[in-house]
Amino acid sequence: MTGIVSAALAGISFALPEPWKRAVFLVGSAAFVGWGTNAVAIRMLFDRFRILGIPIPFTGVIPAKREALIAAISHSVANKLVQPGALKEQVLKSDFVAALVEVARDRLRRASSDDTMVGKILEEVSSRGREMVRSPRVREQLRRRLADGIREKGFFARALVDPDAVGNAIVDTAHAFLTDLPSDPDAKARIRELAERVPAAGSVEAKALEERLRPMAEGMLEATLARIDVETIVKGNLDGYTDKQIKELVLRATSEHLGWLEVWGGVLGAISGVLMHFLTQ
Repeated sequence: MTGIVSAALAGISFALPEPWKRAVFLVGSAAFVGWGTNAVAIRMLFDRFRILGIPIPFTGVIPAKREALIAAISHSVANKLVQPGALKEQVLKSDFVAALVEVARDRLRRASSDDTMVGKILEEVSSRGREMVRSPRVREQLRRRLADGIREKGFFARALVDPDAVGNAIVDTAHAFLTDLPSDPDAKARIRELAERVPAAGSVEAKALEERLRPMAEGMLEATLARIDVETIVKGNLDGYTDKQIKELVLRATSEHLGWLEVWGGVLGAISGVLMHFLTQ
């Protein structure tokens, strides 16, 4: 529009008498030149211009500096716009913890109603438990505590009770209990009972559970966000963009301002035309 108005002014000037003809022509032509140079300069940012097949130096700046532009955008996004601390705060301000509780509640209830899933849970508990009670560390801790307890009971207790034998008996009993756990109907019933006791969403108990889980959620978020390399993610996405897509991306963000640069080029050109008219009188 600025170019059309400027050209129209310059054209109309030929139909005007002097001194208006000269004044309007200078204003219109200078405005057209100001608009045109700005418009061409803006396009030179994105496109490589050629004259007779020879590329004009310093045109197509954005495609030529593609890698530097992508690196700068990625660095700015990662270090200025998307900071782990700010992300954590935003997530925690939302219903993130409540959603965790709801997901846990839903998964536990679904698992408790599935006999196969309950069996797998009990088998896992049984396997891990048997491995633990048979470990040398647990055996040594149990023997030491039994020996200390027997020692405190006096001479007859030390003479009559063998801590190793008692410890072995305890370990064997625990091992037998854990071995039978997957087939124990009472254990399955306890898991279902536990699932039913999970507090309902919005209840006082659920709110209390959410508060207890909040420190754990914060730790999970910090650990997760620390592993996310935002800069690499953004750079990887931008690397997949073609030169045309990058041009469209920049234009979407700056088209209004770039358009006003063309307008101001025309306005400043018109002002310079007025000055030239008076200075050359």
